[in-house]
Amino acid sequence: MDSSELWGILSHALAAVARKHQSDPAYPSRWQYPVWHVLKVLLWCTIRDIAPWVLYERLGTDADFRRKHGLPTQLISLSQYKKRLKEPLVRLALIHFLQWTGARALRALGPQEVRIVAMDLTRLESSRRDLKADWGWDSRGGFWGYKLGLICSQQGVILGLTLMKANFTEYHVNTRLIRMARETIQTAFGALPVDYLVCDAGFDGERTYKAAHRQLEASALCPPKRLRSSKAKRAKQILRHAQRRTPFRYLDHQLWEGAEAKEIYLKRTVIEQVNGQLKEAPFRIDEIPRRQRGVHRLLLRCLAKAIYFNLAIIANIALGRNTRQIRGLAA
Repeated sequence: MDSSELWGILSHALAAVARKHQSDPAYPSRWQYPVWHVLKVLLWCTIRDIAPWVLYERLGTDADFRRKHGLPTQLISLSQYKKRLKEPLVRLALIHFLQWTGARALRALGPQEVRIVAMDLTRLESSRRDLKADWGWDSRGGFWGYKLGLICSQQGVILGLTLMKANFTEYHVNTRLIRMARETIQTAFGALPVDYLVCDAGFDGERTYKAAHRQLEASALCPPKRLRSSKAKRAKQILRHAQRRTPFRYLDHQLWEGAEAKEIYLKRTVIEQVNGQLKEAPFRIDEIPRRQRGVHRLLLRCLAKAIYFNLAIIANIALGRNTRQIRGLAA
């Protein structure tokens, strides 16, 4: 599948999402061009990996450019396009589009797909000239840039995405990602057939366990940051204190006593594979253009890349291929 075929799939999907939200009061019709028109220009530039000004330059030199590439007959001007991208409504529309693509993929795979969901953060390194980034640390050491938060299903369907500066930690995004996953799963099935949420030790905190139980109605498998010895001084008192202050964390830590929890935790490798695929061609989500620095602008680019990733999964399911087979896609 090449980028032209993927663009055709995206055009039909975007039209379906626009029809679904046409009566939504969150998307007012006070503009000549609706937010979905702005998204179409943004997604076309993302899949072709070109700057918007290049698109408008080609429109002026080639009369058949719109027809050949499936673009609308009338396009928003470049100045208005840049102005509209700064609105929070564009980000909200991209999030709804991502959740729609995730729900479509989940319906095709079945409810067993979200029995186990995985959550993780990955680094996006930026140039030191990027004054909107910051220093941060992960398991590989320090870096300058941003952190991308993902939550996905067993076969890699992206259920939620968020972006933050590198100096933020897992505690700033855990509840946001879990809430996005819940909305996507409810859109697909109406219920929450989730059993386990798996994540690394960085998410080990009461907020993560509480959000998993209350929003996903699932247990969280997260390796404890600190193991207490039963022979330590005042061990029983410390255990009673932990049971009273962090009941959800204490409850889920008991799951590690069984062998099943360790086998389930191995399912977390899927999100590492998704992170690797998003950083490879054709997505290259870790490449930060000079004109798209900063959390707001870079988040739009990351959401667009994640939408293409989910659409590629939907296309692979329809063609009977491997779910995350992205070879042959052209950026």
